[in-house]
Amino acid sequence: MIRLIVTLVAACLVVEGAEERIQWFRHDKFGMFIHWGPYSLLAGEWQGQRVPVGSEAEWIMQRFNIPVKQYREMAHGLDPEKFNAQEIVALAKRTGMKYVVITAKHHDGFAMYRSKVSNYNIVDWTAFKRDPVEELSRECRKAGIRFCVYYSHREDWDHPDGYGNNWDYDRTRKNFERYLEEKSKPQLRELLTNYGPLGLVWFDRGMDTPQQTAEFVKLVRTLQPNCLINGRVGNYAQDLMGDYQNMNDNGMPAGGLDEYWETPQTLNGTWGYSRFDQQWKTPGVVIRRLVEIVSKGGNYLLNIGPMADGTIPAPSVAVLEQVGAWMRKNGDSIYGTSACPMEFPWGRCTIKDNRLFLHVFSPPADGILRVSGLRNPVRTAYALLEPSRKLAVRGSGGVTAISLPPGGRDENDTVIVAEIAGKLETEPFVLTQGSDLGFELDTMAAATSGKAAKRFNREGKFHIARWTAPEDSATWTLLISQAGTYSVRIRYAARPESAGARYVLNVGPQSLEGAVEQTGPWYQYRTFDLGMAKIEKAGRYLVTMHPAESAGHNLMYLQSVVLQPVGVPQMID
Repeated sequence: MIRLIVTLVAACLVVEGAEERIQWFRHDKFGMFIHWGPYSLLAGEWQGQRVPVGSEAEWIMQRFNIPVKQYREMAHGLDPEKFNAQEIVALAKRTGMKYVVITAKHHDGFAMYRSKVSNYNIVDWTAFKRDPVEELSRECRKAGIRFCVYYSHREDWDHPDGYGNNWDYDRTRKNFERYLEEKSKPQLRELLTNYGPLGLVWFDRGMDTPQQTAEFVKLVRTLQPNCLINGRVGNYAQDLMGDYQNMNDNGMPAGGLDEYWETPQTLNGTWGYSRFDQQWKTPGVVIRRLVEIVSKGGNYLLNIGPMADGTIPAPSVAVLEQVGAWMRKNGDSIYGTSACPMEFPWGRCTIKDNRLFLHVFSPPADGILRVSGLRNPVRTAYALLEPSRKLAVRGSGGVTAISLPPGGRDENDTVIVAEIAGKLETEPFVLTQGSDLGFELDTMAAATSGKAAKRFNREGKFHIARWTAPEDSATWTLLISQAGTYSVRIRYAARPESAGARYVLNVGPQSLEGAVEQTGPWYQYRTFDLGMAKIEKAGRYLVTMHPAESAGHNLMYLQSVVLQPVGVPQMID
């Protein structure tokens, strides 16, 4: 009972004021991540051993089991005499980034700010004697950029009781709660108290239990109620307890989610500086990734890894400058936009009010953009950079054709604006059937309503959750070409409190009903037979699922529904 109460309190802390807190995040879309610490001094190498290109150079202490004593001695040499907070913030602003996140403490346990909790920090431990976090926070305020901090609250390879270091410290003798009380919480309290308003705290690696997570959530909410908390504050194998969700490092969903999310990505293959990693992304790759993420409803947190002396690698600067040049011209198609459900072979789409921003990555050879799935009439169209020059628009057979302007196209992304009549309406995504194959109805193809939401979790992957009442539903549109009998199977995970809850799956006019069976604590998926559905004739059908009655808990974590013609091998186990 105590655990349940703590978990419910944490959930309330997350929900209260959530919409107000996240408004700026929804608008700003683009941020700078800065991974910087003593590992930057090693630059990917320790005593002749190199961190492989594509791996994390900031994990070098753990990768090579560097003893705490030796790592600490190395850290004395960190003296970033070329660090210039004003220049870094100015670069972020020129790039079009609206928030900056600095690693105040990474997994190695070294604080990149003045900490009274531990003298193992850049001011007391090195000859630098300056506080980079304070300098960056001050410059961000001057520039109108939101200042944010990364804090590794669980992992600490320096502290005897922290997670991760089992080569210096005996795992069986660790007291994790002591680490939390002695270092992790007190340092978080310093960051929340001494550096002005924080846009967000970017936690990493998660806590073991919801109760531990709730304590960190409460600390942030108490000291800075408007500060966002990212999804990695909690256990990766449990439900989200932050304000928004993080994708895997460099990851991105195949389609949109019904909760807000962020993709962290590196400019090359590592987060901390490595002199061996010169695999830099081109400006075009960065621009297109930004657009793709925003078009699916997310934020893009792009990382730079400064060198030990504070210098930003020249290739990073060159890429960001070109991205910034594009953003200064086309930022209106990014900031304040929302996801677009339509996808095109030539590019992506973002939305703001009645304007569709059509991002053209690969212009069609005939110079005509074909926009299918749009129900609204297009009143006018023009290039974002030439609003007075109207483009020809034609509509036929459910497809809107817009003629591209001749010449003057951006090699990375030309933005065309289509102003529509009324609120955006699109055709639903239709799953089609090939030969005698069946249908796998996954989360990305679903249209949700009510509180039902398409969500992501690093352990649970993509699923539909948060449905508690009959009005919370998921719907798929199918074009069935083969009449006959179909077996219906459903794949989900369900916690103990959901056991026995009833749900309804409608296949066209037919209704199948089932009772939830618990599968384990969180995301232990199992497949269940639900029965048979008879399709009398080929045609278009809706498949809808919802709880049969109201309940005070989530129905299930739904992964997929499968309709399989009887006699054909099953599509999933």
